[in-house]
Amino acid sequence: MKMLSAVLMAFLMITGCVICFADEAGSEINTLMEAAGIHPAQVQSWGDTAACLGERDGTKHLLVMENRDGGWQVVIDNSNALIQDADWPELYLDSDNAVFWTYTLSDHEVLRYHSMRDADGKWGAVDQYYADSGFGDYTHIWATWWDAAHGGEIIRSFSIEDENGNEMDGRILQYLPAGWLGEYIHLAELDMTRFPTFIDLHSGTWFETDRFFMDAAAVLMPDRICIKGCMKDGVLHFLMQNPDGSRVYVICEYESQRTPNLIESSPLPDETVLGHENFTDSLWINDSCVSIQLLNQNAAGIEYIYRDETVSGTADGFLFFGDRTVWGGMEMPAQTLLYGDHPWDDITQIDWNHLPHSLDEAAAQMDSSRYAVVVNPNPADRLHLRERNDKGSRSQGKYYTGTPVSVLRTNGDWTQAMIGRIPEGGRQGWMMKRYMTFGQAGCALRLDTSAMLQLSSRDEILKVYDEPQIGAYTCHRGDTFKVIGIIGSDWYHIWFPATGAYGFVRQSDLTEGNG
Repeated sequence: MKMLSAVLMAFLMITGCVICFADEAGSEINTLMEAAGIHPAQVQSWGDTAACLGERDGTKHLLVMENRDGGWQVVIDNSNALIQDADWPELYLDSDNAVFWTYTLSDHEVLRYHSMRDADGKWGAVDQYYADSGFGDYTHIWATWWDAAHGGEIIRSFSIEDENGNEMDGRILQYLPAGWLGEYIHLAELDMTRFPTFIDLHSGTWFETDRFFMDAAAVLMPDRICIKGCMKDGVLHFLMQNPDGSRVYVICEYESQRTPNLIESSPLPDETVLGHENFTDSLWINDSCVSIQLLNQNAAGIEYIYRDETVSGTADGFLFFGDRTVWGGMEMPAQTLLYGDHPWDDITQIDWNHLPHSLDEAAAQMDSSRYAVVVNPNPADRLHLRERNDKGSRSQGKYYTGTPVSVLRTNGDWTQAMIGRIPEGGRQGWMMKRYMTFGQAGCALRLDTSAMLQLSSRDEILKVYDEPQIGAYTCHRGDTFKVIGIIGSDWYHIWFPATGAYGFVRQSDLTEGNG
């Protein structure tokens, strides 16, 4: 709030100076606006540049005028740069090369647009800026701008500033391909409906503009018809119709290589739609909501399937899908997980007419023949992972009942097992076969994880290390994990069932457990 008040005060102070242009110049600008049929609402001037918000034939216009060759000329007259059904924004020039127009949404929210003139005298791309100062001494800022890099792209960011304007946190939210916007993003040709997101000035809520997705699809998939698009986790999703009338789901992965990479599903049922009631970014397939997520730059799979619990028989009606995992209900971490290879992690191969709607149906379509699960006789016990198939061999960690492993081979009473992946937080060694249950084709392993420690991170960001030692680590924020084992006296081995990631965390970084 303090920052916003200071900014508005500065606007008013500067405004008091810049509109006091010379009478002769003011008269000439007024004559120019009259000739253009504009009834001015606001006029700003700085040096040889002037800007005007005005109305012509019931339509609001943004005009930019420049003093060239001894006379004033209208160089930009654009009605698409303004929100027609909103109150007038506040017009502001902070020099003769920058123009701002700002909508006040509430006493702590503003939506601002901005353009600058380059060295060649051309008014450049317009950026979009939304600020909410209703967070105590902090202001949350979302910014969207177009960059000519990589053939043209939209960049969206989020930042937090303190009351003095110092940035406390800042990060890029997403990169989106947008080469086609080069013709419509500069001030003279700006059409703000082409931005990927917009804000409802009456409710103050963000929404995605259909225009952006239609334009994107026309460029990325010119031989198809775009039925609908949406943005999920910073990635473009499309429901498309092929020339033969069949429908497919397409995800455009862009950020990793900064070039569009299209991941296309197998054919969908004819009546599939994108968006149903509250499930705005999910597919509606055969009376079920099906949510699709990008898994990596080359693969996409099902995130969840929802069908009313009276039909599905599943708690809350949800089935969730992770890396070799399936669980029911809204709670995560779930106490019971299905484990094994499953066909719902690759949208290019899915049979959409035979999706599961219960854990039993899912289990019957899974293959756990390459895996096993730790089952200690006493759930409070933990099974050693040893370096060699010998009881006297050094232990690499002790693992809880419910821990899944990949079976590499067996040798007598021992199983060579892989937990996770090496070097990505995984371990390999030998476990006693009699304390393990082995999977088989045509069904899933059922992991009962109730014996595992139920711990959480002490801090908002959890440091997860590749090895149980201080070194390289990745940051996890709010990701749900399982404590599967204990390494020595200082480390836990953890597993993220949704993503399949493994790693090591210091025991001191988690809430206290029973050891």
